[in-house]
Amino acid sequence: MSGDVGRGACLRRIGCFCFVFAGVLIAAQAAQAQFYVRSPDVEKGELKLEEHGAIYSGPGEDERRRQSHELEVKYGFTDRLEGIAELTGRENIGDSLKWQRFELGGQYELMERHGDGWGLAFRSLYEWALQDGDPGEILFGPLAKYVHGQDSATVNAFFIGQVGDHREIDSLELKLNWRLKHEFNETWGLGVEGYSEIEDLSHTGTWDEQKHRVGPVAYLELEGMPKWEFAAGTLFGVSDATSDITLKFDIEAEF
Repeated sequence: MSGDVGRGACLRRIGCFCFVFAGVLIAAQAAQAQFYVRSPDVEKGELKLEEHGAIYSGPGEDERRRQSHELEVKYGFTDRLEGIAELTGRENIGDSLKWQRFELGGQYELMERHGDGWGLAFRSLYEWALQDGDPGEILFGPLAKYVHGQDSATVNAFFIGQVGDHREIDSLELKLNWRLKHEFNETWGLGVEGYSEIEDLSHTGTWDEQKHRVGPVAYLELEGMPKWEFAAGTLFGVSDATSDITLKFDIEAEF
């Protein structure tokens, strides 16, 4: 009986989250980056399958998109080293969904976190362009997380360099992602996430020429095998180059 009650409660939680998430999507008048803050934590033998998606509304001056998606697979080879494969795609306004890049690389945990305290890792990926005329890219940078009780702060700073015959810039691009999160219990959490993008560090331009967005995000975790993690939120553009509203969602299965 208790098992049936537990399963019923689990289904109600999933149903509630899906209902709220569906409402968010319907409310959007949908118009390459994904909006997901990575954790430095690595676990040996852990396999993760992830989908990170976004729907855009109110195109900015430098961003005319309807949706974008990222499919990611991660596996912990050791307690510190994780292999990563990603496939990213986007749909611009007036166009169809196209797969843009295939990415392969890894993440190494420099400082392991045990309970409260700091965790630090370094990630590096090579990105093959799947569309003619696009440059290849190399992404690298640190990931840091600080935990105190039920509160945490996570920051990613990724630098991107273009390679190949179709380079558009000779400098580096910077993507800065951060998250402040409070966990109410083992299931629910709320937070604020922010994402900034400077496309050319040698010519940074003004604030309004860069892409900046910030907004609230809700989190749901369901223990079991696999363990499921969901997130959904609304990110508001705070510069002219950025879409007015970006609806983000994350779905993760952990084995």
